Amino acid sequence: MTPLESRARRASSVALALVVALVAFAAPRVAEACGSCRGPGGAGSALTAPWQTYGFSIAETMRLGQGVFDQRSRFRPFKQDSHDRVIELAFAGAVRPIDSVELGATTAYGNVLVSGPGFRSSRGALGDLSLRARWEILQEPPLELTGQHRLPALGVTVTSRLPTGPVDRTTSAGAAGPSPGTVGSTATSQGLGTTELALSVDVRKSFASRFQIGAVGEAAWRAPDESIGLRRALAPRGLVRLMGIVFQGDATLGLFADLAAEGDVQYGGRTSPDSGQRSVSLGVSATYKTSLGFRSGLALSHQPPIDGLSKNAVAATGLTAFIAFTR
Repeated sequence: MTPLESRARRASSVALALVVALVAFAAPRVAEACGSCRGPGGAGSALTAPWQTYGFSIAETMRLGQGVFDQRSRFRPFKQDSHDRVIELAFAGAVRPIDSVELGATTAYGNVLVSGPGFRSSRGALGDLSLRARWEILQEPPLELTGQHRLPALGVTVTSRLPTGPVDRTTSAGAAGPSPGTVGSTATSQGLGTTELALSVDVRKSFASRFQIGAVGEAAWRAPDESIGLRRALAPRGLVRLMGIVFQGDATLGLFADLAAEGDVQYGGRTSPDSGQRSVSLGVSATYKTSLGFRSGLALSHQPPIDGLSKNAVAATGLTAFIAFTR
């Protein structure tokens, strides 16, 4: 086992222990039904609750690759001299001009270390700027209000991801490996290299005053670009997330499963065969909020290194820690 793998396993163990402790010692008060504003971000999430006005957050993420899935979805673990590691810092802010609408922006700074037999690349870069607008079409009443007609919560988010620089990253899988910023890459902070427009639909249902289940679907289109020196056309991508959430007073514990995919890439007007990507990941998250408006949490995600799951992707374990303030 390499030193990086040992550190990743220790970090995963610490994260899981903190998750358990966070839920076990939370005060048993009834929570408000806002699962979408309790997590560290991602598709279908909101930074603020419908009854709040503004908020901001800082999140640090470390992703450590264990290997790659090839074009036939076969997993190959990294050898001792190969690494794919990303550390990024993300900043987000949001305002609510009215209760049902949230306007937000997100950007990040990340450092990528990729190495293999005979090469090593380490690079820091500013990530893309994402602007989003979320509309809470249907809102669930707070969980403490019994006897209410409880329709599922429904939110729609439109996101525009704008490039802030060129694409420049060496991949550990070679020229045919995962592209920067796509679903198969660990280096989401390094930029996509083109404009992306995404639409996500978030549906959640609370029950028994403590539990919530949800699903998120997201579809995104990418504009053709020349960020790598020739005309490139990234295929549309899609994401499906299934979630289970438990409210325990001011603490929230969540489980999620993600399936992300995109089609084949075109270079110079020609489609690169079998370049499409697929990524399957499982995760757990925990957050805690205070009456002063502060919120903090952890999220741990893992892509199982099992043949037939992911394709043209780096199998990675990711750990995110965040802190937020909303009012």
